[in-house]
Amino acid sequence: MNEKSSENYALKLIVFRINEEQPFYGINVFKTFEIQRAKHFKISEVPRANEYIEGIVYIRNQPVPLVNLPRWLTTNLSEQEERNSSIIFCNFNNIQIALRVGSIHQIITRDWHDVLALKFHEYMPVDRNLNYTLLDDGHSVCLILDVEYLLTEVLPHEFSEIQEDIQNLPLNNVEIPESLKNGTILVAEDSRSAQVYLKNFFEKLNLSFKIFENGGPLLEYIQDISDISKIPLIITDIEMPIISGHEVIRRLKSDSRTKNIPILVFSSMTNDQSRIAVQELGADGFVGKRSVEQMLKQLVAAVRIPLASSIS
Repeated sequence: MNEKSSENYALKLIVFRINEEQPFYGINVFKTFEIQRAKHFKISEVPRANEYIEGIVYIRNQPVPLVNLPRWLTTNLSEQEERNSSIIFCNFNNIQIALRVGSIHQIITRDWHDVLALKFHEYMPVDRNLNYTLLDDGHSVCLILDVEYLLTEVLPHEFSEIQEDIQNLPLNNVEIPESLKNGTILVAEDSRSAQVYLKNFFEKLNLSFKIFENGGPLLEYIQDISDISKIPLIITDIEMPIISGHEVIRRLKSDSRTKNIPILVFSSMTNDQSRIAVQELGADGFVGKRSVEQMLKQLVAAVRIPLASSIS
């Protein structure tokens, strides 16, 4: 992979802080569309909103819910810090939200192997994961915001609707390919909430599956398996520590043993740039993390239909 293409698949983070006493946090640049000083916006309160929603702010003639990220991170801004705070406008799975943060520190680019998982699950909820990287000084830790987990708490109705969609999924006229029925679907996904979604989805379809925390153990499992024909499909997220979805696709599609296994990308980064990037690597399909019916269609299409038809 040349230097230019390697940079295209790297992780770019907006690094910010809540205040001087809090750690550095990072959010993927490609999940954001604007950063503004909070003082430029009027906040309209929303009656009976949950504790994390400050209200609504308007940008580009669109109302966007404003999330009080300090409050979600169990801290509070002083009046002075709030006056000097910034707002990061984000788009996750076509859900637009605004995050109030303290100050913007810098933008950094990291290879995915420089993104690591914190192994402190005994101190955190079981449905939460936390990844980190180091800043340019080599010792300051930047915690990468777990967006899926954040959204399940600040916009819980969005995810309850997804679970309802799974339970109400119409299967009468859906023909599941025999290869999916007889094999085991392999999944690389580090988000706990996304893992639950996929588990419920596959159980609804009565399909066998195996979920890995990132691309590393998935690739090791495939290397050790003797009968590749038992793998009808691989589903991978893009953003994962150590080995990203981009690297999973690149390695599998460049290996003669595995190049014909269909790969479906399952990501909250639904912009055109993300779709084009995985298409160039050879992915056989792409689906956002909110659309249950599209997930079913792409699941079938990725197994039956070549790339050009299924990823558009």
